Amino acid sequence: MKRRKKAAFEKRPAALFLLLCALFAAVLTRLAYLQTGLRAAVAADTGEKTVAVAQSRGYIYDRNLVPLVNTETRSVAAVLMGDATRDLVPGGAELLYGSADAQNVLVTFISETPVKETPCSTNIRTVVRNGSRQLCTHLIGYTDVSGAGVCGIEKSFDKILNDAAGNIGVSYTANGLGEAIAGMGISIKDENYDSPAGVVLTIDARAQRIAEDALDASEIKKGAAVVLAADTGEILALASVPAYDVKNLAASLHDPDLPFLNRALAAYPVGSVFKPFVAAAAMEHGVICPEDYECTGQIAVEELTFRCFSGVSHGEIGLSGAIERSCNCYFISLGQTLGAEALTETAALFGFGTQIRLTGDILSAAGNLPDAARLSSPGALANLSFGQGELLASPLQLAAAFAAIANGGVYRAPYLTKALVDGTKTEYAYYKNETENRAASEETCRILGVCLRQNMLEGTGKTGASDLFAAAGKTATAQTGDIKADGTERLCTWFCGYFPYEAPQFVVVVFNEDGAFASEDCAPVFRAISEEIWRAGLQP
Repeated sequence: MKRRKKAAFEKRPAALFLLLCALFAAVLTRLAYLQTGLRAAVAADTGEKTVAVAQSRGYIYDRNLVPLVNTETRSVAAVLMGDATRDLVPGGAELLYGSADAQNVLVTFISETPVKETPCSTNIRTVVRNGSRQLCTHLIGYTDVSGAGVCGIEKSFDKILNDAAGNIGVSYTANGLGEAIAGMGISIKDENYDSPAGVVLTIDARAQRIAEDALDASEIKKGAAVVLAADTGEILALASVPAYDVKNLAASLHDPDLPFLNRALAAYPVGSVFKPFVAAAAMEHGVICPEDYECTGQIAVEELTFRCFSGVSHGEIGLSGAIERSCNCYFISLGQTLGAEALTETAALFGFGTQIRLTGDILSAAGNLPDAARLSSPGALANLSFGQGELLASPLQLAAAFAAIANGGVYRAPYLTKALVDGTKTEYAYYKNETENRAASEETCRILGVCLRQNMLEGTGKTGASDLFAAAGKTATAQTGDIKADGTERLCTWFCGYFPYEAPQFVVVVFNEDGAFASEDCAPVFRAISEEIWRAGLQP
């Protein structure tokens, strides 16, 4: 009896051992199953991975399809890191993506010197939206961090430019852990990157560069230059100084010279460049412009006394002499005879007091042309008659007004957009200027042209004249009423003219917001711009 109980007791450890072995086998089986599943999951997640390198946006072109953006490029290198490629990443490289210390990871970096091309390394040409010497800064505008247009053409044609957007990146085959699979290499993935589709402007890049260079080389620190096609109103150049820095907008924002202001589109006191339009109003309304006016250097209008510059007496003069010598008294007298209604009616036909829509939401200031009610007093009319008082106009408005004189009396509102282009650079959706009216007769404009030509031969415009061709034009020095810190009055100076005189093609307006004498600061810039356009053989 005792012997059987002992045998049963001795068998219990063996049973326990067998049970533990069974449990251990089950665990091993389960682990093997999980590992197999994990390997299967990793294999299932293996696929193509793409690292973005750059994004592009539609082009903005000049009239000859010369790009105004994306004009510079930079090289980006992509290297799949491994023992054989690690030395392709130079020390101190400007990394865009990845770590040079990693293994089986794609690294992209800016590379002035292209890297060696291998299955695991490549070079990609990318475009720079705004170059180091960007033309047409104010017109083109800029985008925000998301790539949306904030102002200028970038904003006005945001949808068109976004529709032409594209991306470029580098692809490689990776496992489920994101690691590159050895031996698979890399490839460039191009999704409509750098598409040529976009917007074509009326701007001529050569004329724009000439205008910007001439302003930069001049003493004009705050001002503008405009070049128009005399016959069509197409804007060939629209320059404003100072320009803001697209790559450092914050610095420009706090600049006291207001670089964000497009001075070519802002309105300022006009001065004597308005005098030809006073003469035009007189001739169009049958008022004789006297040829024997006696200028004593001053003229009384009721209780007010107005003077010519420095009170100089011009003696007996006619219309040509009055423009040549910029005689205030002559035009004040003519304005009193003409009357406010006739004067403002004609001035409006030449575009004064009217806002110009260049394209989209890019607008030129309307300026200010006082109506007849504001000119009910003879003194107010006298001020307007030599371009002072409440009269304000933009450089672009004055360019359009002088273009009407140059082309025989037809006013055409300036415009900026020529066409759109698709992905094959084929133009479509042409734009045309349909805003035009007859401002004065051909005979009136012929007489004014003779006077403006004489001014450049013998008058205040001589410093703007060239030996290469004949031109016609007028200077102005306008009072602003703004007293500067040194106690002197800020003066706006102008030169408005066109060339060649015999068959006008180009109108050029130069403006200085803080000038001294138009014959010294604006006229020479007119000459520089017109001569360079002539030498370049440009055609409007």
